[in-house]
Amino acid sequence: MHQRLDAVLADPANLDIVFQPIVDLNTGGVTGFEGLCRFPTDGELTPKQWFDVARRLGRSLSLELAALRRLLVNAEDLPPASFVAANLSPVTAMNPTVQELLVSVPRPLVVEITEHEPFPDDLAEALKPLREAGIRLAIDDAGAGFASFNQLLRLRPDIIKIDGDLTSGIATDPVRRALASSIVRLGNELNAVTVSEAVEDPQQLGTLRDLGVDLGQGYLFGRPVAYRAGGPVTMSG
Repeated sequence: MHQRLDAVLADPANLDIVFQPIVDLNTGGVTGFEGLCRFPTDGELTPKQWFDVARRLGRSLSLELAALRRLLVNAEDLPPASFVAANLSPVTAMNPTVQELLVSVPRPLVVEITEHEPFPDDLAEALKPLREAGIRLAIDDAGAGFASFNQLLRLRPDIIKIDGDLTSGIATDPVRRALASSIVRLGNELNAVTVSEAVEDPQQLGTLRDLGVDLGQGYLFGRPVAYRAGGPVTMSG
């Protein structure tokens, strides 16, 4: 695994970047895209497993930075007014080199803070330079457990992403609806935008609209695809 990771880091062009649209649930318009990384041997290890391995080997920052640079280059082909969301671990988002790269980008950005590791106590303070530069912060997987709510309270994000497991069955499950409704109310108190992940059918969409969720992403709106100048490109495999 060392050798495979070294090969990716030696030539980051082997990393494919795909983008999934994020849609305004009221207007149906695309407001942004989440950038996702695809590795040369995607069938063997998931992207999450790649980043987990890099973290265990002490190479997490190197891999995340390589992926971020690829993402930002590929994002140049997206509509300029749309925001682009990138997933970063807390430690990587706090890194001065990473922050310098992010604030140099002349388009709307969102940094999604992943929860693969505990949030440092000084995370909110350390991310102030990003917010001062107009970069919004998002917390992923809200509703997935106590930890995510604890992180919400500590970071006070600009965007709250509702966990896909909560979206699944929300049209017929009153408990899921009640939990999602509480997240929407919390978002309103924080002046945060809510985004529902894994929206896959019109019934889910209607329920989320009724609950007041702002944005959504999922197969109902579009699968993650590569973009080149002029529009999306279908990738083989």
